[in-house]
Amino acid sequence: MARGDLGRKPAEADPERMARVPTVRPLSRPRLEELPLDWYAGDLDVSLFWDALSAVFPEGERFFVRAVKAHRDAALGDAELLARIDAFVGQEAAHGFAHMTLNQHVAGAGRVEERLRWILRDGAEALLTPRQRLGVTCALEHFTALLAAQLLEDPRHRAAIDERVLPLWLWHAFEEVEHADVAFDVYLAAGGTLAERRATMALTTALFVAFMLWFYGMLAADVGRARRPASWWRVARFLWLDPGLTRRLLPDYLAYYRAGFHPSEKRVDALLERWRERLFGDGGIVPLRAARA
Repeated sequence: MARGDLGRKPAEADPERMARVPTVRPLSRPRLEELPLDWYAGDLDVSLFWDALSAVFPEGERFFVRAVKAHRDAALGDAELLARIDAFVGQEAAHGFAHMTLNQHVAGAGRVEERLRWILRDGAEALLTPRQRLGVTCALEHFTALLAAQLLEDPRHRAAIDERVLPLWLWHAFEEVEHADVAFDVYLAAGGTLAERRATMALTTALFVAFMLWFYGMLAADVGRARRPASWWRVARFLWLDPGLTRRLLPDYLAYYRAGFHPSEKRVDALLERWRERLFGDGGIVPLRAARA
């Protein structure tokens, strides 16, 4: 098995991490018929930012699944990593399906999905090698895991999200944190290098920011707010000042460029333990449906 830029197999890096296999928990279909447009804190502009993020999830999750499954052979002989890959695929498929339900209530989300489908299938899959696509997956998984941890850690977000979509966002956030290192370990097993990892993260960051600006503008245009400087300022303020969603991610984001970095160095066991029962236990916040064989 190729060893990647840490110079060792994932199974040797941290036995406790390798023993933790994520759980696939399909979400019951949320009831969103009366969901207001300004479902985040009564702020339409910031709600549109979250809508744009939701709109990219279905196609994005499919891209992640394809990228990881393409390197499943790299994990042969490592039963724990194979089990984690299978759980990753199941969780990401469920996330995409759930956000498709939410996106049905967002004007313009379908157009975002169509454009992203072209970008990822006809663009990325034609221009990038399979391992480069896996590197992009690792970069975006790092983004989403950091965002997800902030949703769970900061009560201001939970207080701001409409109760009809709160279970969806918390469920998704928990599972993103839970499987944050799976794609990265597959990347190491497939021979990913430090130089390639750094370059891929830099390129992915630039493209992700550009596409999110484009997609936000599309959704804002549908409600007549794309030409309002105040709308863009409100989103920028939310991301960089109060609560500073993006600003607060910077230290952990920059850690990705460090030699020897691994997602497991961000200790999340206590966070997951605190939220597991609250979300999925008896009387938990998140309604789950029975998993099919």
